[in-house]
Amino acid sequence: MWRGGASAAYAARALRSRLLADPVHHPSSAIPPIASARTACSAAPAPTVAEAAAASAALSSGTGSASDVLGYYGRCYWELSKARLSALVVATSGAGYVLGSGSIVDIAGLCYTCTGTMMVAASANTLNQVFEIKNDAKMKRTMRRPLPSGRISPVHAAMWATGVGAAGTALLACKANGLAAGLAASNLILYAFIYTPLKQIHPVNTWVGAVVGAIPPLLGWAAAASEVSLNSMILPAALYYWQLPHFMALAYLCRDDYLAGGYRMLSFADPTGKRTAWVSLRNCLYILPLGLFAYNWGLTSEWFSFEASVLTMGLTIGALSFVLDPSPKSARRMFHGSLLYLPALMAGLILHRLPNEQKEHNIHETSEMAGVVYGAELREEERARQKREDQKKHSRAQSRPPVAYASVAPFPFLPVPVYVSPQAHEL
Repeated sequence: MWRGGASAAYAARALRSRLLADPVHHPSSAIPPIASARTACSAAPAPTVAEAAAASAALSSGTGSASDVLGYYGRCYWELSKARLSALVVATSGAGYVLGSGSIVDIAGLCYTCTGTMMVAASANTLNQVFEIKNDAKMKRTMRRPLPSGRISPVHAAMWATGVGAAGTALLACKANGLAAGLAASNLILYAFIYTPLKQIHPVNTWVGAVVGAIPPLLGWAAAASEVSLNSMILPAALYYWQLPHFMALAYLCRDDYLAGGYRMLSFADPTGKRTAWVSLRNCLYILPLGLFAYNWGLTSEWFSFEASVLTMGLTIGALSFVLDPSPKSARRMFHGSLLYLPALMAGLILHRLPNEQKEHNIHETSEMAGVVYGAELREEERARQKREDQKKHSRAQSRPPVAYASVAPFPFLPVPVYVSPQAHEL
């Protein structure tokens, strides 16, 4: 039996090595050239059959081969979910949850919200790759993904996306509230079914994608506070404006790759890079007053307004250097600066946050209402108990035996005498 399991495991590893060629030992077959989207699509079903055969052989062999299959699919799911990007989405959602909480943060609720957000983000990223197989096959930085490389079938990826997305939305609905689940489902639809096809139609997709990125912190706030208020818009607004200079720098650096993939970006119609740089600078300036708004609206202390202004000025200087010298060097500098800016801004928000007053007010009102209801229930219970006691006394008085009445009379066969008070005789 051990020998048969080892043989099946060896066959699975050999098949896997044919699917994933080692670039060291097989440099010519590591990344097969993709002549066209049609060639890539026609070549995709072949690994699907081999993939199913490898999975069935490995699963029927034993523990070792099953772990190989789980590891294989685990890596595919990891890449389909864009785990690092999804982790950033989860971080913004968690920050929104903390900001929307009162003086005490519900750790269990935070974990449920982050888990549900991660699952929905993984579903959206997977659907994005399912719809863009042909485009990803034409781009150097995406052709090694599981779907263009044929490591997993589109049907399998779509089933994974549907399952994990439905589970994440259900988790948010059960453990958070309907508002958070609705925001998650809406963002999934906006990203997968509106933003994704729009990337091949018009450059406005960048602004739509910024809306998608701004919703997760709002989702976290809604999960904590069960409502959306004015001060809940600070972090979503910062994320919206931050994404534009961040992505403009990326689109400028990778515009040839995006052009090969068939995506419509603003940088295509901007050979000098001036327009792209000005868009970056303009949106950096929009972030400047957000720190002051956060303080004035009672979201943070006054220290955050100072720190946010300093951080945003650094990002703005990077965008200004991109405007003065539109080059890959200045674009890369601004891109790296934007990567440092966002975690620093969120850390400052959480460090200097003030408890959500509306959340505290709701908790206070709920506790007062619960106290009033509890007091009314106690009074009602006391009245019911007193009524029961009175009924018991009355029933005992009515149930006295006839001999008790007869014993009052001088003779048992005579009725009870009626005694008249002296005051009645005087009248």
